Amino acid sequence: MRTLILGALSAAFAVPALAADIAPGMPVKAPVIAPAYNWSGFYIGGHVGYGWDPASAVFDPAAYAAATAPTLVVTSATAPFGLSVDPSGVLGGLQIGGNIQTGAFVYGLEADITFANLKEDANRGFAVTGTVGGDNGDFTGNVHLRQKMDTFGTVRGRFGIANDTLLLYATGGLAWGRVNTTFEVNNIVLANPANWGGPNPPPYPVGASSSDTRFGFSVGGGLEWAFARQWTLRGEYIYMNLGSGDALVIPGGVAQSDLTMHILRFGVNYKM
Repeated sequence: MRTLILGALSAAFAVPALAADIAPGMPVKAPVIAPAYNWSGFYIGGHVGYGWDPASAVFDPAAYAAATAPTLVVTSATAPFGLSVDPSGVLGGLQIGGNIQTGAFVYGLEADITFANLKEDANRGFAVTGTVGGDNGDFTGNVHLRQKMDTFGTVRGRFGIANDTLLLYATGGLAWGRVNTTFEVNNIVLANPANWGGPNPPPYPVGASSSDTRFGFSVGGGLEWAFARQWTLRGEYIYMNLGSGDALVIPGGVAQSDLTMHILRFGVNYKM
């Protein structure tokens, strides 16, 4: 009987000890940690936004009258004045690029093309009082300035700092754009056409226009968010300077298009 009791007690104490020896050796499953997002790779995408750019002109009605109607003796005229336009509108286009990520730093190169209908017209009337051959030579007219930009693009480097799926970046590089500018005097109305003589008396409508592709630079920055493994959303601001085109000169006036454009746009990219 004594032997049986001692055997039972030994077994009771041996089981917990054995369990204690085994427990530390049991495998423990580590928590799953999602890998950090990596911005490296090529991408394509599209964008929409809003942009605006200025142009200006100056015009002197008396100088215009002297150049187009030399027989007119001007007694008074509307004072010299300026015209300005600030074309603006919705735009959209495509972009393609690539990134390389090193640690938290992201380096990239991107090219884009944008299609737009940024245009605006400015008109102002004027009057000239005078005599031609001793008779009434008064007339009125209108000055018209228009600027339009329909296509532009950039090739820019990008440098950013990534925080997992968020990328804050600065950008800058080359820019180009197609610009159309028109500057003209029209709607000439003579107070007494008969005093001028002939079927087509002066002063005559005049005008000048240009359509050229300009090159310059662009700088800006933005914030991009990877909302899925292969998709990103971005918002950015771009300042584009295409310099000054050739001045448009007409009798009595000159128009200058110093094209500096401001662009706010949103885009989506697919990472390949």
